[in-house]
Amino acid sequence: MVKNFLFLYSIILFQFTSACYADDMLVDANLMFVIPDAGGSDNFNVGKIFTVNYNYYSYPWLALTVGAFASDQLIDKPKIDIVGTYQSFIDTYGFTLGLRPEHLFSKRNKIYARVGILFYNTTVSVDEYFEYGLPTGTSSSDTSGNGYFISAAWAHTFGNNISFQLELSRQKQLKLFDGKAAADQVFDLGLTGIGFGLAYAF
Repeated sequence: MVKNFLFLYSIILFQFTSACYADDMLVDANLMFVIPDAGGSDNFNVGKIFTVNYNYYSYPWLALTVGAFASDQLIDKPKIDIVGTYQSFIDTYGFTLGLRPEHLFSKRNKIYARVGILFYNTTVSVDEYFEYGLPTGTSSSDTSGNGYFISAAWAHTFGNNISFQLELSRQKQLKLFDGKAAADQVFDLGLTGIGFGLAYAF
């Protein structure tokens, strides 16, 4: 469902930008490899997040950026309790809104940053594997809220329009399950990683 949503979002975004004449628009897509941090004793594997961003330049060095993101399933390492073994999973998607300042330091190379706010929908699932012969228990719950993101990147342009970019990113989703769980069960979710992608300038 999330992949279908991102695909539809990308098509709408592409059609919108294609219909506009401009020398001040850029669309980029990145595959990010992130390490989730939910606090406590979590020990997540490296996961993947796909992002699509539309950037409109108010000045040659500053763009307004609007984007969407969705993760592959983020998997915690199994843990053992008195009953058996359990494992946590996180799925997340959302939208971002922010600014993209940049600096062109050669004809084909530039550095840029992104900073802004995000709105997320995140689902946390727990699978529990009991002793031999007992059924497996599964529970999940979703939550929505906001947070912030910041990133720093380098981009290299091929030809006039297409560029490759390498980006370091940090995303923080704030107060997951606030109002849905006890205060000691509310937590922030950090997603820190590195990604690469392509951009097309209009």
